[in-house]
Amino acid sequence: MKVAEIRSRFLKFFEKNGHAVVESSSLVPHNDPTLLFTNAGMVQFKDVFLGKDKRPYTRAASVQKCVRAGGKHNDLENVGYTARHHTFFEMLGNFSFGDYFKTDAIRFAWDFITQELQLPTDKLYVTVFREDDEAAKIWEKQIGVPKERIYRFDEKDNFWSMGETGPCGPCSEIFVDRGAAHGCGRPECAMGCDCDRFMEFWNLVFMQYNRDAEGNLHPLPKPSVDTGMGLERIASILQKTETNYEIDSFLEILQKIAGMVGQTYDPKAKDNFPYRVIADHARATTFLITDGVMPANEGRGYVLRRIIRRAIRYGKKIGLDKPFLHKVCGFVIEQMADAYPDIREKAAFISRAVQAEEEQFFKTLERGLALLDEEMAQAKASGKLSGDVAFKLYDTFGFPVDLTRVICQENGLTVDEAAFEKAMEKQKSQSRAHWKGAGEATVDHYYEDIAQELAERNVQIKFVGYDALQAHGRCLAILQRHGQEKTRLETAAMASPDVILEAVFDETPFYAESGGQAGDRGRVSGHGFEGEVIDVLKPAEGLVVVHIKPHKGMLTIGESYQQETDQQLRNLTARNHTATHMLHWALRKVLGTHVKQAGSLVTSDLLRFDFSHFQALTEAELTEIEGLINDRIFSEQEVRKDEMEKEEAVAAGAIAFFGEKYGDRVRVVRVGEFSTELCGGTHVDNTAEINLFVIAQESSIAAGVRRITAYTSQKAFEYLKSREQESRVVRNKLKAASLEDVTSKIDKLLQSERDLKKQIEKLRAQALAQQIDTILEESPMVQDTRVVTFLCPEDDQGVKTLRDLSDQILQKAPNTVVVLGMRQDSVNKAFLLVAKGKQVPTGFSSQELLQKLAPEINGRGGGKADMAQAGGDKLDGLKLALNKARDLAPAMFGKG
Repeated sequence: MKVAEIRSRFLKFFEKNGHAVVESSSLVPHNDPTLLFTNAGMVQFKDVFLGKDKRPYTRAASVQKCVRAGGKHNDLENVGYTARHHTFFEMLGNFSFGDYFKTDAIRFAWDFITQELQLPTDKLYVTVFREDDEAAKIWEKQIGVPKERIYRFDEKDNFWSMGETGPCGPCSEIFVDRGAAHGCGRPECAMGCDCDRFMEFWNLVFMQYNRDAEGNLHPLPKPSVDTGMGLERIASILQKTETNYEIDSFLEILQKIAGMVGQTYDPKAKDNFPYRVIADHARATTFLITDGVMPANEGRGYVLRRIIRRAIRYGKKIGLDKPFLHKVCGFVIEQMADAYPDIREKAAFISRAVQAEEEQFFKTLERGLALLDEEMAQAKASGKLSGDVAFKLYDTFGFPVDLTRVICQENGLTVDEAAFEKAMEKQKSQSRAHWKGAGEATVDHYYEDIAQELAERNVQIKFVGYDALQAHGRCLAILQRHGQEKTRLETAAMASPDVILEAVFDETPFYAESGGQAGDRGRVSGHGFEGEVIDVLKPAEGLVVVHIKPHKGMLTIGESYQQETDQQLRNLTARNHTATHMLHWALRKVLGTHVKQAGSLVTSDLLRFDFSHFQALTEAELTEIEGLINDRIFSEQEVRKDEMEKEEAVAAGAIAFFGEKYGDRVRVVRVGEFSTELCGGTHVDNTAEINLFVIAQESSIAAGVRRITAYTSQKAFEYLKSREQESRVVRNKLKAASLEDVTSKIDKLLQSERDLKKQIEKLRAQALAQQIDTILEESPMVQDTRVVTFLCPEDDQGVKTLRDLSDQILQKAPNTVVVLGMRQDSVNKAFLLVAKGKQVPTGFSSQELLQKLAPEINGRGGGKADMAQAGGDKLDGLKLALNKARDLAPAMFGKG
């Protein structure tokens, strides 16, 4: 049975049994900072299980895209070496939200695998939690599984929990006996053995408890079911393959990869793991880029970069020395586009994104491998590669540490990963903000507790801000924040100048930060209390938290308060948000439909829009984009906001904005007849309200991702006014009558600068030539070989000056060993260079001498026998290094 058929049969079976078929959610789990990637089918239903998200159905089925390649769930380094580890895989799952429980969950699973998939019942085994007599009884008495094929395991194997606290419950797993040929051969081999004979393929989780902070279990009022079955694994069972890599969906890709190097893929070959790595990583790469992840140096983008570069490394092992992975991603699209049409729609963009990353890495790969080869040769004695070298490979050449580790393992070495992590931590200490939202964060338990309590009381916060800028709302909860410390209050909070209050109201006009739009500002007052709203956030699904700087009085739980949104700021923000939609439209019109939003920021001051594109925009393109948007502003286009079913909205051409989570019913924003987006933000009613649109900056923020910063309305006018003032200053400084005159005068100044630089270089070369004769005369001869040691005066050319001087000396005196140094106080760097002429004895090695001198400047470096160089931070050690060279160099002339 082919993978596509299994996928289809699963969904049809559960749809026939009353389940809503829910499409796979994004691999980027929006509004869930606890996860790096979606790694299980239940992720998109987490808030449903917690009671914070209401759906129109109580039972569902899905085929979920999953990635396990970072954070706590990381299978990256096992991929290719094991039979069933993947970075990307598909998870089949059926779910009950307080509907059916153990009996039906077990019955559905058994009927599907024995009737639809026709697995032989005598080969099936099940496990239950050791204390779950109910599940064991259902399997034996209702399903008919013999008691001897029902195993009871402990909490480690058969008890599941969402986290340290929260919903949890016992599991029941289904295994298949693949036969003695797959076993370990021991007489005692049986269920529970670590060998490959008894394979688990479906896990049924019965969520029936809530675990509190003390570890106590409390029965849930509505027990639920969460199941998961790996599509690749069940396909391997049905197709009777040794590994997941031999199923039809993998095999076609693997055969095409082998064809790229003129080979025929052999699934049984022992050395085929590079092909497996490439195929697996191409799948992950294709789907991650489709869902908006781009290669980068941080967060999710860094994980994707590691995946791509690991694939390239294994591609080189089988002879793929030029960019190839983008072609393999094409094979993946051919294989899986019927199930996931969006990868076909984005095929061209995926190919360009991957190829750009490949080309960038191939440029540095050879140089990095050369450095690693040199360093591994030096590390043979200790058996460990320096952590500083591993960090340099990462920082300079883009080598993920796991790639360095694999290469070292192949050469019998380990990596000093503690030192590497220390260097990494030093680098990351100043860029922590970049990791925000990239996964593995902790959701503040205060917010989770409040959201849970409101859900249990069936209280939903009502946002009225689309239609009203003022509202009365009853205070439901208060947190008091003093610096980094936070306390939940039981009754009331007294105004204090050094605290911030975080309040939850049952009805509010304040828009909470989401979808890139900043939260509202405003005021809260009533019952003697007055406070300034400085921010509004949505830290948990359905929870709006108003951050208040209190001025006087007391804020009391249970009392109603007047809330007023700052109308001016709201209007400015709405103008920028509508303009953001218009910018998205204009970019797609001018650049092409490959443009997709990759992030945004909308405030009252500006709008910032990140989008997929592979080259800088030209002045002509920027001018055309500005013109299109301003034309639509001046023509007074109506902006409509409607609520409708998501399927209806998508069918009407609505585009989903990156970073937002959508329910079955969505808000659709239509700007004229040209832009239709799904969006929960605030907008103007007519484009004329935007007044004016101007692009301030266009730049690159990552490979294949560009950023535009723009202004509207009042800020656009202020920006243009400031530019005019700057232009006037420049004209006055240059005494230019017009912009054309400015350009002409600048061209003349630049040409004058170039001429002066040439004169300086010429004078410097003449001075060096005069110096060389003096240096050579003062340098001693040993065994017909001259040793030159010289401390060069500091200049901004650094090592280039040392190389130039070395080349000139050796041209004039090829029987010379040159050891040069220079200090650059401005960057706290000391440089050493060692080189030898063609007539120096062949046994002398510049690299060997440098290795002995470099410690004096606390430096590291490398090179070859003819020339080597190093840099360090111990500037005072230069003179000692040069003195040392005079003694060490002659002793090396007799070698060889």
